[in-house]
Amino acid sequence: MTAKTIIELSAAVLLAAASACFAMAGGPRQNRTTPEDFPTARKHMNSLDMEFVRIEPGSFRMGFESHVLEPNIAAGKGQFNEGDFDEHPAHKAAISRPFYMGCHEVTNLQFELFDPLHRRYREKGPTGDDSAAVVNVSWYQASAFADWLADLEGLPYRLPTEAEWEYACRAGTTTAYNTGKELPDGFCQKDNNSLLVGESPPNAWGLYDMHGNAEEWVLDWYGPYGRSFEADPVGPAAGEFKVTRGGSRGTGVYYLRSANRLGTLPEDRHALIGFRLVIGRMPDTPPSPARPPQAYRQDVRQTHHSAKAPEETFFRIRRFLRMPEGNRGPLFEKHNHFTSVTNCPNGDLLAIWHTCISESGRELSVAGGRLRYDSDQWDVASVFWDAPDRNDHGHALWFDGNNTIYHFQGLATRTRNVALVLRTSTDNAVSWSKPRIVAAHGPSRMPIESVFRAANGAIVTVCDKGPTRLWISTDEGRSWQISDGDIRGKHAAVVQLADGRLMALGREGNIDGRMPMSVSKDMGSTWDYRASEFDPVKWGQRPVLLRLHEGALFFASFCRRMEVENAAGGKHLVSGLFAAVSFDEGRSWPCRRLVTVDGPGRDVATLNGFPVRLDPHTSEFAGYLAVCQTPDTLIHLLTSRQHYSFNLRWLKALPPAAAYEPAPPEPVVLAPKCRLPERYRPEPAKAFVVSAADGQLLVDTTSGGPVKLRSEEDDPFTAVDADKGYAVEIRTRIDANRSNGRGVDLELYDGRCGRYAITITENGLYWYDGYIVGTADLPFDQFSPLAKGLDNTGRMHTYRLSVRSDRVVHIYRDADLVGTKRYEYRTPRGPYIDIGADGGVKALIDYVSYDLSGPSAPR
Repeated sequence: MTAKTIIELSAAVLLAAASACFAMAGGPRQNRTTPEDFPTARKHMNSLDMEFVRIEPGSFRMGFESHVLEPNIAAGKGQFNEGDFDEHPAHKAAISRPFYMGCHEVTNLQFELFDPLHRRYREKGPTGDDSAAVVNVSWYQASAFADWLADLEGLPYRLPTEAEWEYACRAGTTTAYNTGKELPDGFCQKDNNSLLVGESPPNAWGLYDMHGNAEEWVLDWYGPYGRSFEADPVGPAAGEFKVTRGGSRGTGVYYLRSANRLGTLPEDRHALIGFRLVIGRMPDTPPSPARPPQAYRQDVRQTHHSAKAPEETFFRIRRFLRMPEGNRGPLFEKHNHFTSVTNCPNGDLLAIWHTCISESGRELSVAGGRLRYDSDQWDVASVFWDAPDRNDHGHALWFDGNNTIYHFQGLATRTRNVALVLRTSTDNAVSWSKPRIVAAHGPSRMPIESVFRAANGAIVTVCDKGPTRLWISTDEGRSWQISDGDIRGKHAAVVQLADGRLMALGREGNIDGRMPMSVSKDMGSTWDYRASEFDPVKWGQRPVLLRLHEGALFFASFCRRMEVENAAGGKHLVSGLFAAVSFDEGRSWPCRRLVTVDGPGRDVATLNGFPVRLDPHTSEFAGYLAVCQTPDTLIHLLTSRQHYSFNLRWLKALPPAAAYEPAPPEPVVLAPKCRLPERYRPEPAKAFVVSAADGQLLVDTTSGGPVKLRSEEDDPFTAVDADKGYAVEIRTRIDANRSNGRGVDLELYDGRCGRYAITITENGLYWYDGYIVGTADLPFDQFSPLAKGLDNTGRMHTYRLSVRSDRVVHIYRDADLVGTKRYEYRTPRGPYIDIGADGGVKALIDYVSYDLSGPSAPR
């Protein structure tokens, strides 16, 4: 064994012992230094050439500065011109004793005198320079370094408190940064590949890199501000997250402000986080009061409850998402998505979901709600998990069927650099074990809604953001190993079959236009892929797969066109959310039903509050699905806002017959009234020519690409009422269609997620069956023919889209009905009419007109 190896092993033993000490004690050791030993000069240089500057006592306003931020600072989603919620209330804080703070962050060279093994992490950071700020250091390691240095020199080294850090950072300023309202280029334009300390100018007290470079660990557990005045505050006595301050390289300037608070688990090692030290005795201030438990943890009964299974067909729908008002955080009314649900031992249901402004934003947190077994209504949502200014992306709940609820959680600054975190509860989610990182930051760590116990007793969970892989534990969650093989696509749901194989169905990676199925014979080491019989899912959608207590397999997903049979023996096509059951281990799925009310229509809100009508023909079109089955055999299927409960008996029953095609609308002549907007007309040089005669449009794209005109924002069409129905007509003649694709397009949007589009070619009329969200250029391979063999070239023809109140549209050519379709889902925006043409088209458009009083047929 070499001397170097001995030194490295000794350092590793020392570090492990120090970390264990901190884990048990929860903080730095008090130092025996006498007042006479404490430095008195303005600056102090220690034995490791670390320079410290003396910070004198004083008071300051801690938290948001009360000045509205400059527009360019709060320019991102989830960034607010009055700072984050946890920077409020701003309050006066006093620092009563002098202390010394490191002029620079601790560097690689300085830290590795304590822990030589850390050198291997330099390759993972942005720079391996000796003078770069050390990163990939946990809070425990940073604190252990401080204690090592204290023992070495006999001075009270430690991490700064959060109040000391902000006081020193501000250096007497009351603005967003110690440089003023904004950061000069020397700070925010720093090379993202450099962590060299001292490259930016110091603040007024001689401290470098307080804004950017590396986030810095501070002493405090994260908790809310609560007092109007605090002297030497030290934060809560305990918590889940340790605070970091200052922001890091490549981070938006919003997060580099003096008042901004970040944080993560104390064991987290990250390429963005380092630290600096102070010399000073620990304040003897008592910890701040603990926050009250979240609503989902209050008044929870611990007695076991098991409802009786319904003897008849059962179906129920209710809204589970009940958000408090406001969009400032940590809960947000608008974007709530990525649901997970589990049953609790006491009979309650527990659900969690993302709540945010933007799914990639640092404001994203996890909300939670409880449906108590003796209640018909879900509790109002409360915070379930919220690492400050971290993207808490991905989560899953799972009840092991005995007494333990598992919470798998993603932890990241960005959605693709996720760490997998685990905590458990044995008291119906009233309290949780300390969260621990079971897989460090990297790809394939983001948990999704698919956890199960394998036949060999192992716990299996599915993770993506990277290849979709399995994480498997054979010791009840104490250790985890990742599978070698990749599931095709992402957001996959996985189940174990009776013969031990695993079957997965997920999103993307489609095979022959169908949802991909992945099958593994070796617990995920390798997978075989083939096309399933289901429609693929798109943006905003995720399927679920579950083995029912009765032994059958349950699957829920979204379809664009699926044939189902009704109780009268008739067959019809449905679109939207459906459920299916297999009794032969996934080889066939004979029971399929649209998950909706089997009666009069009902309006509900889906993802982001998008409206959708539930009726015998339509159902939800968006949502990351979540599912569990309770001991009473009820299946609980959650979308982004709805909670559907039903049993296997309901799934096996045929839906009642319904009148799908009411009488066609009455004939009406439409007067031309859609104004063709000048500001949307490209110049002739761009191959779109507008004739001056009689207001007709001469469309000529034979030497250019696709073009589109949209009705003006103040056009009367914006008053369209989808509940009443309406009609839109275009009169046109096709003179050339050389693209072998689209011709002249007519696209309508009703402002309530309903999209209707046709394209008229030289010899055909086609309907747009496009993807759920849709695309701007309407690719021709997503159109289906309504009629072929037409002659649309010799003279003008009129084409009318008559939209009924149930969003069924009749498509006419002159007086002939050529097709009946249902709306295609599109994300919300204002109502509009689009006219367009593909490249290679020459046509004359006489007019576009509409009638908002209701659907109508041409005379």
